[in-house]
Amino acid sequence: MSRCTVRCLLFFTIVSVVAAGSAAPSERDDYSLENTMIPFWATERMINESVLMVSNGIEPPKARLLFPAIKILLVKNAGLDKTYKEGVDWVYSNDTLSLLPGSSAPSLTMKEMYPVEKKTGWTFPKRGGGFVRFQEGHYFHDRQLVVTYTHKKGLWNGPVPKYAGTKLPITLSKLKKGLPVKIVLFGDSIIKGGNASGFTGALPRIPPFGELFVEYLRSVYASTITVENTAKGGTTSSWGVKEVHGRVTMKKPDLVVLAFGMNDGTGNIKPDHFLKNIQAMMQDIKEVNPQAEFILVAPILANPESFFAGQQVHYGPKLKTLAGIGVQVVDMGAVHQELLKRKHFRDMTGNNINHPNDFLHRWYSQQITGLLVDKNF
Repeated sequence: MSRCTVRCLLFFTIVSVVAAGSAAPSERDDYSLENTMIPFWATERMINESVLMVSNGIEPPKARLLFPAIKILLVKNAGLDKTYKEGVDWVYSNDTLSLLPGSSAPSLTMKEMYPVEKKTGWTFPKRGGGFVRFQEGHYFHDRQLVVTYTHKKGLWNGPVPKYAGTKLPITLSKLKKGLPVKIVLFGDSIIKGGNASGFTGALPRIPPFGELFVEYLRSVYASTITVENTAKGGTTSSWGVKEVHGRVTMKKPDLVVLAFGMNDGTGNIKPDHFLKNIQAMMQDIKEVNPQAEFILVAPILANPESFFAGQQVHYGPKLKTLAGIGVQVVDMGAVHQELLKRKHFRDMTGNNINHPNDFLHRWYSQQITGLLVDKNF
């Protein structure tokens, strides 16, 4: 048995035991670290792409896939413990997956997505009037499906990570030599975990992207890799400047993943001010540990129909001005923009406002891993 297989099995056994209401390994069905981390852009097989089936009240619930499917292989619930049958639960035609009458697959209506009355904890104001459905926890996860299918290769036109090589020389040298590597994750609620199924305790308990990419690194390298997540939900980069010394600097990490911007964007913090805050955090860390290296992560976009959407899209280009030796950038805003050309925001969200679901957490992880692993990326 390979080191990857052993580590993957061990990791997901641990996750199942630790999470509340843990499930036996057999209940995880076909979920695996290897499948989760196969780059979405590199193969002819999409594994577990998420969709939210929504009906307008006239037509059946439906959704469009990221790529035109050649053959649908599996349609399951997002928990991966139930399979839906073609011709009984769903059909695929004209580039669209649709539910059939009587299907047991979950779905929502447009009225449910856009409530007419305000309800605390369930709605947010909608641009143009009315409300947008909102729910934390695993409400949307429980109502999303995942689809595995084949498609033509080379259809992805968005950002693709490039192996950092000499751009992260200290971290990669340690990983290649099997030396210990310490990673600290710092940012807002997205890197903290919301709404990954592993964070909410729902099947299949996919870890948040910070922990997920580290587990993949452990499956590839012989190094002892430790990770500490000191992020806090609801925070901005200004909070990060105040807290970075105790939460990051004094831990003397080899690699820091800084992932702020969602809440800055909602607060319409100017891109230049956001950039200065990121630079201030990096400077604080470097003053104590000059060899520290960085991966700067620009956020996905907030729901464009909500007032949470703001400056987020502008932060990625600003962060890229800092890229160089010891600093690499993952622009998830640009990735999300490309995804939204084919898919609805609701297909990829954990709360329908500003958090990713498992599918987007996997995009985060794969983009970061592509910088650190020169294999299949």
